[in-house]
Amino acid sequence: MKVRHFLILAVFILLGVAWWVTRDREGSHSAQARHSIPDPRTDGNLQTGNDENSARGQQLGSRAMQDEMTQLLARAVVVMRGGQRLEIEQILARLDEMFGNQQGNTDAAITAIVEFLRSKQDAPTGQGFIVGKAGVLAEATTLRVYLMDQLGTLSRNTDGAQALAIARETLGDFGSADEWAISMRNVAWLDPASREFLQNRVSAMLQHPAWRTSPTTGMLEAFDIIVHTGAVESVPELDRLISAPASPLARASGVALDRLAANHALELTSLLNQQPELLAAIPLKRASLFAHANLGQIEQREQLENYILRADVDVRERRKFFDSLVQSGRFVSHNLMTPYVPPETPAQAAIRLETLTRTVNQWLRDERFRAFNDELSTLGNNVNRIIDEIAADSK
Repeated sequence: MKVRHFLILAVFILLGVAWWVTRDREGSHSAQARHSIPDPRTDGNLQTGNDENSARGQQLGSRAMQDEMTQLLARAVVVMRGGQRLEIEQILARLDEMFGNQQGNTDAAITAIVEFLRSKQDAPTGQGFIVGKAGVLAEATTLRVYLMDQLGTLSRNTDGAQALAIARETLGDFGSADEWAISMRNVAWLDPASREFLQNRVSAMLQHPAWRTSPTTGMLEAFDIIVHTGAVESVPELDRLISAPASPLARASGVALDRLAANHALELTSLLNQQPELLAAIPLKRASLFAHANLGQIEQREQLENYILRADVDVRERRKFFDSLVQSGRFVSHNLMTPYVPPETPAQAAIRLETLTRTVNQWLRDERFRAFNDELSTLGNNVNRIIDEIAADSK
């Protein structure tokens, strides 16, 4: 009897153990399922958290980059004020590398530059003001000029608001002519509607007494803004400056007039015909400017014909004009704003001279130019000689 009771009790104990094991296993699977299956109520929150962490990481990365740039700029001030050429070249190379390799941290670079410029710190680089390809400086005279150049370049792919603000602030007072030059370029780059503003600033630059007395290279390069904006309004001032004896402003004015004639021929020739007193003191220069007009365009050709027939244009000036039509020269250089134009190719010269030949033949048959027949015949012979030389060289 006792044995039977013992067996029954053992059976119940075994059944209980089995039930507890089974329940624990099911509970374990259920817990695993809760961890492995996303809860729709929390999954979006987890993703948002990841995005926030990523954005926070990017902000920290940008901040670290900005801090690194700020420290390097502080070091650059110390090095440049020390005046050791090799050390200055090394620190500039490090700055070039940092600003040229942003990897998405353009905003950090712009912020670091703007903060430095607003601090009004500066130091000389010991270099010149040299314009390289596409208007970017190959050398800058001071750290501020260097950074303004970098700021303009970096800002061309952004809204440019900070760079424009710095440029307009700089152009608000007569601090540095070199800074004005690069600031006008930055405004031209970043604000397509800035023509009137730039013409106003160029006029102020040309009339500033201290800068006229001791013009910097940056100021001389800034004459290209006149060409970029087509500011024929500046011609009277250029006329006065070009007559200044032994002044670098005279050469800069002559280059600006020449390139203004090449880029805005109709506007310039029209002005010079309307105001014949302009450039009257340098008639041979005036003749070379008219020679830049395109004879293939009716309006420009009409301006040339009006010029030839003017009573104040004497034989010497007219001959200079005809000679310049044959040998069309132009300044070749890298400029702050206007594009680099390579020298005329033989093929381009052939097309230009062919147009000139047709024009001269038409003038020889025109009663208005009968008094100049001998000069025009000489011009025709010179054109034919040049055409023959080009043809011989091309064989």
